[in-house]
Amino acid sequence: MNQQTNEFYQEQQQRDLPQTLPSYPDVDGSGPAVEGVPDTPQTLPSYPDVDGSAPPVYPQPIPPIVTQPGQPVMRCCRVRFFHAAVQAGSLNVNVGSQRVASNLAFGNFSTYYCFAEGFRTVSLINAGSGRTLLLRKTVPMSYGEQLTFVIVNNASTGALELVRVNDTACSGQMGGFGCLRMANFLLGDTALDLLTADGRVLFSDVRYKETTLSRRLRPGSYSFLVANTPVRIEPRIQDVEMDQGEWRISQRYLPGYGEMDLLLSFGMQARRGVLSTAYIIGQANTGEVQVVVSENR
Repeated sequence: MNQQTNEFYQEQQQRDLPQTLPSYPDVDGSGPAVEGVPDTPQTLPSYPDVDGSAPPVYPQPIPPIVTQPGQPVMRCCRVRFFHAAVQAGSLNVNVGSQRVASNLAFGNFSTYYCFAEGFRTVSLINAGSGRTLLLRKTVPMSYGEQLTFVIVNNASTGALELVRVNDTACSGQMGGFGCLRMANFLLGDTALDLLTADGRVLFSDVRYKETTLSRRLRPGSYSFLVANTPVRIEPRIQDVEMDQGEWRISQRYLPGYGEMDLLLSFGMQARRGVLSTAYIIGQANTGEVQVVVSENR
């Protein structure tokens, strides 16, 4: 027992003795001493503009950067005039002090003019005398609008009036369609229908000084009919496709439409992305009826 105890203590004492570390000359201190880096000024590379040998540089003002101006964005209201007053002669049209149409005849448009936003005074002057003022009216104009002011006769008095028509873009462009709308400026107490040659109705019961919303047309050639609106229930209106069928009118009857009081017919070419407006002008019950088709992109 005593012998085992003595062996145990001897083993513990050996464990407590310092152990020899591995030999690493650079670590255990046996290597040469490392001398410190001498604290002496170091010579910098020679850069004449940096080491002080060049003349002093004084700060200079930074010149402004001049860029070429881009194209100015035209912010205005585009306006034109359409003479649809069958009882008036040729007209001169002024907006403020600016002459925008000279000797404008019935059934004709002026060119578009660009006006800043605000209220503008429109004057209609008899072109024959050059002095007789027929109408003076103040109208609002807003940025981004494209307008046609239609000159018409008042249905009761015959005096001149201005009707505002918004020349909006064609909504069918993305689908490959053109657009058509109808504007009734036929003087007289009459409502009109616009229909295709095979009897499909595009617009019905369009009253005097009314402009319809536009409908889509597949690009192509079309024949249209303008008739007085009969007393009946309005038929269903559908998008118009190319007319490839023949049609007949026999004893004022059109299949698919019925009895018809035809005023006139006209043809037009529908084009993709183009808004066509069929202006019906003249005077009812006189035979002086015509259509003027205007196009806007």
